[in-house]
Amino acid sequence: MIEPKKGKWRRIFMIIVILLVAFVGIVILLAYPHTPAITDSKGNKIPGSIAKLEKIKIGSVDQWILMRSENTENPILLFLHGGPCLSEMGLVRHYNSELEKNFIVVNWDHRGAGKSYSKKLANSPMTIEQFVSDGHEIVEYLKNRFHKDKIYLVGHSWGSLLGMLTISRYPESFYAYVGIGQCSNMPEGERISYEYTLEMAKKSNNQKAVKELEDIGYPVNGVYKDGYSGTITQRKWLIKFGGSLYDKNSWNPLIKRILLTKEYSLIDRINFLKVANMPSKIKMMETEILRINLIKKIPEVRIPIYFFLGRHDYEVPSVVAEKYFEIIKAPKKELIWFEESAHFPCYEEADKFNKLMVGKVLAETN
Repeated sequence: MIEPKKGKWRRIFMIIVILLVAFVGIVILLAYPHTPAITDSKGNKIPGSIAKLEKIKIGSVDQWILMRSENTENPILLFLHGGPCLSEMGLVRHYNSELEKNFIVVNWDHRGAGKSYSKKLANSPMTIEQFVSDGHEIVEYLKNRFHKDKIYLVGHSWGSLLGMLTISRYPESFYAYVGIGQCSNMPEGERISYEYTLEMAKKSNNQKAVKELEDIGYPVNGVYKDGYSGTITQRKWLIKFGGSLYDKNSWNPLIKRILLTKEYSLIDRINFLKVANMPSKIKMMETEILRINLIKKIPEVRIPIYFFLGRHDYEVPSVVAEKYFEIIKAPKKELIWFEESAHFPCYEEADKFNKLMVGKVLAETN
């Protein structure tokens, strides 16, 4: 039986309407950043909890923080992301939400990162000193807001460099520090990272990788002859050979989690992808970050420290962080290995990380 024309067009019209509604719904969802309330098993908001995205003025620049906890009486845990300028808000939200039961978990998008990105910042000079100043300012803001004397600090990758500099300068503000993918002697780490990647390229007989790596040459004092573009080339192949995410050859699973976070608007997602080529970040990498040696700069700290290291990390090689751990003096220090992780143990072995943060770090230092 042939369908009447009127019915056929009505059906087409309804399909178009449904598709348009779905499209508009997706656009609204992506465009409207929010963080869900913390609820009980019945879906009711937990009294005394906090779930808030907030824009604050730090270092005369608008910067964003995300604060989440089941109880605002909990101690504060400030997470310093990597990069620089590589927000991990979506990763912490996905992999480490269990910590919200025992901490006020605060994710801070540093200047130029994620929600704190702007075209002006992308081209304005950045220095390590400015980030340390920003970090101190945000710590003081959190202490005053929640009426706390001290907080916990976690630093990942670039955030671990920032974290060590911050606790060294302001030890009175912290119960303890946890370093993940811990930076230490950056020039030595870059050399080891390069050698590992070249060795893996030769073992796998990947002639393209070998050629590109030999073309950029060995890094001198942490920097390649082509500057940061050489670092990008080396990291591309390092990721391919599993030195960044253990047993994986792509960051795609992590990037997906970051871009899907509800706390990001559509513009935030676009801005996140712009960070790789930020002139200000590249300049700071070449002139400061890749050249720094914390073994010489910070041989001692005055608070308890924990290094959580991925056994297979060759992005910021854990073997160099281990040497730093053996040398550094602290009132209490402990190194814990994550045997099935590379540079991201807090996400690669999230359950282990979450349990250690509560059962060890919090239990031993609060």
